[in-house]
Amino acid sequence: MSGSSVTLNIIAKEQLLARSPYFIGLSTNEMKEVSHLTFERQVGRGEIVTLEGGADHNLYLVASGALKIYNTSSGGKEQIVSLVRPGDSFNDVAAFDSGTVPATVQSLTPALLYYISGPALLERACRLSGLASNIARLLAGRVRDLSSLVADLSFRPVAGRLARILLDQINREPAPYLTQKDLASMAGTAREVVARALKSLEDEGIIRVDRHKIVIKDRVKLEDKAA
Repeated sequence: MSGSSVTLNIIAKEQLLARSPYFIGLSTNEMKEVSHLTFERQVGRGEIVTLEGGADHNLYLVASGALKIYNTSSGGKEQIVSLVRPGDSFNDVAAFDSGTVPATVQSLTPALLYYISGPALLERACRLSGLASNIARLLAGRVRDLSSLVADLSFRPVAGRLARILLDQINREPAPYLTQKDLASMAGTAREVVARALKSLEDEGIIRVDRHKIVIKDRVKLEDKAA
């Protein structure tokens, strides 16, 4: 998707918390309370942050870098659910239901994360109504995202899924290097099928594949493919 060098823009802890939809509407004192519960974690490229089926009940906020969220089948096939970047959160479900981690999260670049105990947040949500409503709304949003992913994998052709992926990545930073295997994992298909879809989009003049970089030549047509 892009070259291998990545410039990391780091969001400061207080700014990251203020930007997070989980904490919108909280008072200054309430934000200070949340900040005291928040701890830093630095990860290297390729490092596993959470492991599918494991026990990790922290909510993670991304301050810098890019990470992939994926599931693995019994046969070892990988399905990338989403990519997360600065300002995003992950491991929400395990943080708030105290169950096992639903997906593995691995860094695609060096990353700076902040984490907060989910049970500690739930305890405070009992007396901070704004936090409680934010948690409910965001978890509902996660369900909608997964429903949309299922619909895409079930009904949208590969070219359309690939177009959506490219459009989703085009304006997001950092733009990590994604192989055809990564794109195939995101589109729920085989690498060879993605290679043919990319060649078709290139033949139509919609994209240009330049070594390890995909250049969008006609965004309107790409959006038509994704519709």
